[in-house]
Order: sequence, then structure tokens, then C-alpha cells
Amino acid sequence: MKKWVMGTAAVVMSASLIVSGCGSNTDTQANSGANGEKKAVKLRMWGAVPEENGPKAVIDKWNQSHPDIQMEYVRYVNDDSGNTKLDTALMTQSDAPDIFVSYGEANLNRRLNASMTAPLDELIKKENFNVEEIIGMENIQKFKDQIHYLPANKIIDMIVINKKALDEAGVKVPAEWTWDEYVALAQKLTKDGRKGSFITPGSDLFISKFALATVQPKDAFYTADGLSNFNHPAVKKGLELQKALYDQGSMVPWAEGVANKLDPANELLTGKAAMVYGGTYMLRTIKDTAKYPRDFAVAFAPTPQFAKGTNVNNGGVNDFMSINKNSANKEAAFKFMAWYLQEGNMDMVAGGRIPTNKKADFNKITELIIGQDEKIIDKESLTALIKGNLTFATRFNSVAFPQLNTILREESEKFFMNVQDIDKTMEALKSRADKAIQSERK
Repeated sequence: MKKWVMGTAAVVMSASLIVSGCGSNTDTQANSGANGEKKAVKLRMWGAVPEENGPKAVIDKWNQSHPDIQMEYVRYVNDDSGNTKLDTALMTQSDAPDIFVSYGEANLNRRLNASMTAPLDELIKKENFNVEEIIGMENIQKFKDQIHYLPANKIIDMIVINKKALDEAGVKVPAEWTWDEYVALAQKLTKDGRKGSFITPGSDLFISKFALATVQPKDAFYTADGLSNFNHPAVKKGLELQKALYDQGSMVPWAEGVANKLDPANELLTGKAAMVYGGTYMLRTIKDTAKYPRDFAVAFAPTPQFAKGTNVNNGGVNDFMSINKNSANKEAAFKFMAWYLQEGNMDMVAGGRIPTNKKADFNKITELIIGQDEKIIDKESLTALIKGNLTFATRFNSVAFPQLNTILREESEKFFMNVQDIDKTMEALKSRADKAIQSERK
């Protein structure tokens, strides 16, 4: 997973004021009732996924099979307001969850540093939960030498393709390819009213960034001495390839895309682009034929590489599950987590969430995703993508990382819009990035 920028958010300071002995808000003690019967442990879980997209089915199935441990699901919205609401509940222990899900490394990191999470190592041992075999230790970043979360969702970056356009061109869905081959195919798929490619402009998505990560999956932005890696040949090649897409008319011009805030799903599903850079997060939108009626199916290809022989993906893991440090029922909470990560979250698949469980039935996952939509989703390519043995790009070095992304975007834009040539762009990228890193190191 990508490492987080360690910050000193106000919530961290506030959390330090919490009395560590504060108990959970819920009546979670399995005490004996008046007649000596055992009361069910009551747990609360906060997550951002709407109930109808999987959580209700998950919780109903758990509660039916575990009368001794009953779970309540509370939805919060994964925006600034919703995350503040969760942070406040954890700080004050007012209606606080026993289990909560953080989305994105920034939200997770803030809660780790605010001491909101319980270490899971002893609970993992007690439940005999084999982290390596189920999730893989490479997908977990320890905090203070302990595990404080387990990821439940695997996000896979991919190239989503108009299958009809491919068939018309007589091209099979790519299974292993380079960015050079992507640019060549984009040109082939471009015709009146349709561009061959779309990569969201104005964002942090660049061929240079992707290509660099396939060469150096760990801490791609940094050299061994901790300075910027922006002078790497993969960065230069990526910039040149992306500019070629603009120059040959295979992609909407950078300025036009930024000005109109173009979206990859809309560009693909309305037939304006034959290929888009996306991820498994697009699956729900792809299935929405009410919003996007169309006469073509979509296919899925792995992301291109700088050179063949690697299978690096810029996606990663998400849906970070943690246990409230002040929960009075940590063992019961982890029993639910262990079940969810090995079995329960299969009910989340139809909503576009891919389990991190390496032992999951990927053929079944594909069937659950497709459902009744076989005519608009290419099953063979989707199954191959999900089953693929991917190496996820990781980031453990975060020195000046936000600034590096900004520098890459600003200098790339100048190149794409013919304000400066490639040599000046490469020089500026390296110089500015090194200065940003050195400044933060002081």
C-alpha cells in the first residue's frame, strides 16, 4: 500500500486529551441476564458504503449466524464532513464504533497518529488469522511495529476498452503490453467523433508516473539517496508518449480536458473515447445502463508497462478496517473482522469491491460483478485481470510527496502545451523536486 504523509492534524492533538480508560459507548458486555442467560455482545461498525451496496447483506448474514455477537452498521459519508464526524465520535466516545473503516491513507494515518486504533497482533494470534496467507504482509504497513488495520478492498488500475471498437479494428484485448503499444493502438482506434485514448487531465495521472513505477515499484519518485527520481529515462519517455497522444489527435487536448472537467467513465461509455485509464472503482458506473445506454460491451486490459516482463499496478489496497482503541469488545470485533475478510465481504463484490483475500474464488467474483450484465461486460478479460498476479506500486518514502505531484503536474502541463521543450521540462522536474525534498528535510 502507499505510505501516508505523517501530519500533525488538529484531531491528533485533540485525541491526546482523551482519557485512555474511556469505555465503549455500547452496552457490549456479555453479562448474565436476570435468569442467568448470556446477553448478546452488541457491536457497531462505521463504514462509508451505502447499505444497499453490500453492507446490509453482510450484516444480516453475520447476525443470523452469530446470535451471540450482533452487529449494527452505521454509514458515514466519506468526505471532509463525514470523516470529521467519525473522528469526533472516536475522540469523544459518543456513539463511537467498535470497528471503523478508513478510506485512503491520509484518513488512516490521521487516526493512527491520534491513537484511535487498537493494535491487532494479539487478536490475530488468538483467532489464528494468517495475515500472510490471506492478505499478504506486503500489503500492510505496520505502525510502531504493530498491525493496526487490515485492508478489505483491492483496487486494480486498468485500461477499460470499448470492445466493439477493438473488434472493428481486428485487435484482441491486450494481455501484456507496453506504453508504446498503447499509443499505437490509440492511434488505430481514433476515428471521426471518437478519440483512441483518455487519461484524466489535470489530475495526478501521467504516463510518466505509471512508467516510472513499473521500473521501480517501491518509492518510484525517489532515488536510493532520497532525492528525486524525475530524471529517470522512464519519466522522459512517458512525457513524450503522452504528448504524442495529444499531437496525433488520439486524445482530447490537455487544456480542453481540464477546462471541461472531463471524466473517464463518461468519455468511454458515451463513445467519445475507445480506451480510458481507470480502475475497479469504475465497475458500478460501467453497469449503469440507465445513465449510459450503449450498444457495446467493455473489456479490461492490464495497465501497460515501460518494458515487457513486469506486471506492476498503480492500484493497491483500501477499506482499512480498524478496531476502536477504547472498544470494550475487541475480541468479538476481531471475530467479525476475520470472518468479513475471509467470507463476509463477498457480498460487497456486486458493488464493485474486490476482496483482498488471496484465496477468494475469482471466477465467482467475476460472476458476482457481472450479474445480469453479460452483454455489456467482457467476462474473459475481467476474470484475467482480477486473477492476475500483480505487483502493486508502494510508497514508504513520503518526503515532500504532495509537492512532487504538483511539480510533475505543472511541468508536464508546460510540455504538453508547448510552453517548454522536453529537455527544459526534465531539467525543471529534477531541479524543483530536489529542492522540495531538501527543503522538507531541514
